[in-house]
Amino acid sequence: MRVGGGRCPPLLVGGLLIACLILICNWWTLSSENIELVRQIDELNEQLKISAEERDQCVTLRSKLEQKYKHMEDEVAYLHVRLEQQNDIKKKNDELEDSIAMCKSELESLNTLDATKTATLETLRLEKDTINTQLDAKRKENKKLQDELNRVKDEMDKLKLAYNAPPNTKPSSTLTPKRKSSVPNDTLPVVKDTKITKSDVNNPGNEAVEITPPTKNDQQSNQVAH
Repeated sequence: MRVGGGRCPPLLVGGLLIACLILICNWWTLSSENIELVRQIDELNEQLKISAEERDQCVTLRSKLEQKYKHMEDEVAYLHVRLEQQNDIKKKNDELEDSIAMCKSELESLNTLDATKTATLETLRLEKDTINTQLDAKRKENKKLQDELNRVKDEMDKLKLAYNAPPNTKPSSTLTPKRKSSVPNDTLPVVKDTKITKSDVNNPGNEAVEITPPTKNDQQSNQVAH
């Protein structure tokens, strides 16, 4: 190498050229890598944007699902309450059906009892009518017997007066002929132990005839005997 200026040596020029070529190759390589990295960064940005949108969609969907889940929980709770109410209503309905069946049974029993009472009252009414008819007949018969008894008493009084009358004034027409009485024997007073004393026809001072009527005790004894 010359001092004081001149041309550069060829080795230095060659070295510089080689260094320039190496630098150009490195720049080219780095530029290509940089472009690739930029492209990858853009792709990553796009993917990140898509991921962000998908995340937003997921968040929105999650919030919707949470709201739907909450709504479903509320609906399940409402249905549970409705089910309990229906069970209570069913129990009350069963109790009402049992009460209605019991009331129907009691009503049938009351109807049967009412029919029995009606039949009993009708029977008692018929028996009452029959007893009243029999009572009226007995009253008529009793009245008839009382009239017959009064007639017999009148005849007995006439007979007593006829027997007590003096012989010269005793009319024969006072004796009433015996009639066939329709009164039963058990209803007529029975003359028991009647004492009839007639005076001797040869004794004109003792002409009275004494007839002693039956006492009350004699009549009761006669009725007991019959």
